[in-house]
Formats: sequence, structure tokens, C-alpha cells
Amino acid sequence: MAIKNVIYQIGRFDRNLHDRVNFQIDDKIYPAYLSSFALKEYFKEKGEEAKVILLYPVSLIINDKAVSENPQLPEETKEKFLRVIKDISERENFFKKPEEYYKLHPYSEIADGFTVIHSIGEFSRIRFEADFNVIKLKIFLDMVERFLEEPFNRLYLDISSGYNIYVSALIEAGRLFLIFYKLHNFLTKENPENSLRVYLSFSDPIIPFNPSQRYEIHFNYELDVKAFFSWPHPVEQPKNLENPYPDLINKLANNDRQKRKYLRSTLLPFLINGYLFYSAIRYNTPLVLYTLEYDSENDVIGAIRQLINDLKPKLEENYQKTPELPVNYYERVFLMLSFYLGLIRVLKAYEIEKKEEVSYSELNRKFRDHSNNVYKPFDLHLNRDYLAHEMSNNFEKKEMREKFSEEYKLLTEIIGNEKDDKDINRRNFIAHCGFERNCVEVKKVDEEIWIRYRKDENILKEIKKILLELEYKGS
Repeated sequence: MAIKNVIYQIGRFDRNLHDRVNFQIDDKIYPAYLSSFALKEYFKEKGEEAKVILLYPVSLIINDKAVSENPQLPEETKEKFLRVIKDISERENFFKKPEEYYKLHPYSEIADGFTVIHSIGEFSRIRFEADFNVIKLKIFLDMVERFLEEPFNRLYLDISSGYNIYVSALIEAGRLFLIFYKLHNFLTKENPENSLRVYLSFSDPIIPFNPSQRYEIHFNYELDVKAFFSWPHPVEQPKNLENPYPDLINKLANNDRQKRKYLRSTLLPFLINGYLFYSAIRYNTPLVLYTLEYDSENDVIGAIRQLINDLKPKLEENYQKTPELPVNYYERVFLMLSFYLGLIRVLKAYEIEKKEEVSYSELNRKFRDHSNNVYKPFDLHLNRDYLAHEMSNNFEKKEMREKFSEEYKLLTEIIGNEKDDKDINRRNFIAHCGFERNCVEVKKVDEEIWIRYRKDENILKEIKKILLELEYKGS
């Protein structure tokens, strides 16, 4: 796979805006305004694709001296920027659509893209209030949106410029994005060279600036995170199959009735399905994976895009102050959707999909193979061993196989049930890898054994409740 590099850096705006710096990489000099521009040229010379995305804190151009004393800044641009500082009406327009102003920033023509983020502090007597987590979320959304539009496999977070708060937000957004990536790319573990890798890059300090000095760029500091096989947000009401996440939905809707209704119809079904498939895999119930139907990859990606589209207007409605948002909840939802997407990709790779019935040989092949089974991408290695034991107990013993007929029968009719109880036993369902004798039906045609759950909507509802309850923490 070809290397595609994307470099993020905090933009700058000062009196030395048009002074090129002599950046050095591998003993070669790359004169550039920013270290990210120099790094891009280095990658291009190696035959690799590279793009630079700049992050502009909204207060950046509110700098009277930097605007007035820059001889190379076009007069029209100077006047427009100065009006933001001195004219309240212009300032109001600026806070509504700062992108229109930052298009005029000299670096915007050189960069491959930019996004405006909130600022913290007071500049030219204009106060900016921002929540760190909202700034991080805005950067993260930009990364996700660009990745979905045009995937890349190398992400560089250039921390050479910008105040510490923005640099910290950039690093944290990069970490979150890497977790987001890993959760929907379990299959790339076998081929790490094709996986996304994230690096910190930075130049030698450029204070004070010396036009004759060389400033080396360092860019091989890899940033890594752990993405555990654990659902990002616990189920809140497991017995409520219609909405097991009422608090989460209310937080996202900000108690708005219409918004809540919208989220319940557009977002919630993906979160429920994602958890059900996660629970079925983690708790080793393979027959569930053939009984439930997962969504298409495109539909889940569409839900991620829609969530971004719903969020952006809130983030951009007032650039002088960040909105009050349940950032932690939004982050979890993005990770839940990504996780679900990753589960779907693994299931599709192993050709596991909804069926009326599944053969014992298919379960053996896809779940019990030592070198290549469904659990391997998730590092759930013990699941294979435990499942093998349960499958052997329920379907491989000679005395059992002799009782199988060409017509479906409940497993309890074949094995026998001391209590003569027809209800699903929650404990037994999990203990026996979903092969609970009151809900599993078995038949044998020639030498092949076929397995399915009872054709009963109530049975399916009960199975879903069991899966939802497995990680319920209680109130």
C-alpha cells in the first residue's frame, strides 16, 4: 500500500509571517514558513503523498501589530483583519464565519486544508472562553471527516508551533483518533505496515529566529494507544429493548424532545446492534452471530458522517465561546460506532451472516480452527478453547449423535432436562456458549448436523435481554 501522509500543525500569524525558515531533514535544507510545509516537501521527494492541514485558533488574526506591521500582507486583507479588531459589526460576522477570513491567511493557499478552532484567553481586549475538550473534539472531527473522505496511513502531529493548550488538544485528538481507527480495523493486526501510524514531529526551537541558522526537524516519535475489546459505554437499562441507552440519548439531545426522537430513530439502532454483536463475540455465543442481522458498513459510516454533520453547527455557532456539550458522551458514541464497524468487517471477512440455520462443520471451521478463527483478530484466544469444549459436549458424543434426527428437535428433548423447564436459563445460556438446551434446535441430515434457535420472537427477545444484561452495572 502506498504511503499517504497527513500532517497537522497549529498555524501562526506574526510579523515574521513571510520569513522562510531553513529547516533541515537528513542534511538537506528545506526553506519553508512552517515545519509541516518542509516535511511535506521531504515526503514528496521520497515519492510519497503528503498533505498539510492547518489549525487556526480563532483569535490568531486579532493581533493589531502583526497585521499593521506586516509589509507583505495585501492592504485589502489588512483592512479586513483590522476591522475585526475595531468594528463590532465586523467582529460579529467574523465570529459567525471565521473561515471566510482565514481563507485570506497567506498560509491557507499553501496548505491542503485548514480548520478554525476556539481560542482561550484575551487578545486586543476581546475575551475568548473555551473548553479544552471541545477544542479536542473539533480537531478529532476534522481528522475523522478527512479520513472518511480520503484514507491515510501516516498521521503526523507537528507540535512546533502554537500555545501549549492547542498543542495538547492536538495530541489528545490524535490519540482519540488512533483509538477510533483501531476499533474498526482489527484485521490490520496481521499486516501492521498497512495500519495507521501516528507520529509527533517538531523542529528545533526557533526563538529567537535567525535566518541563517538551520533548524532540524524530528519526526520519528511514534504515538501509540491501546484499544481494548471493551464496549465504550455500558448498557443503562438492559430490559428496555427499545432504548437501553435513555441517559446517553438524553445527554446528546440536551433534553430536547424532537432531538431525542430523531436520535432514537437514526442513531440508537446502530448502538444497540453494535452492543449485541460485541456481547455475542465477547461472551462466546456464536449461534447469535448467525441469528441477528448486522447493518451494512456504508450505513454505519453514514451514521458517523451524520453525527459529525449534526455536531459541527453546534461547535461553530459561536467562536468566542465554546458551547456546553457532553463531550465524553459524544466521544463514546463515535467509538461505539467505530467498534461496531470493526465487528462487521471481521464478520464479513469470515463470511458470517444471518442464516436460517448453520452447520456444525461451519462453526467448527470458523470458530475452532487453531490458526485462523473469528476470535483471533480480537485476541479472544480462550474463547476458542472454551467453545470447543462446549461443542464437543453438546454435539460430538456418540450417544448424542445417535439421537439426532432429520427433523429439528429441541436440545433438551435429546439431552433431557431434569427440571422440565421450557424457559431459557440465563446462567446456562452463557455457561454453554449460547447452546442453551431450551432454545437450541438440532437436526442431522446425512452426516451433517444443523443448528438454529427456536422460531419464536419471544426467544429472540430473551436472548437480546441476556446479552444486554451481561455488562450491566446496575443503578
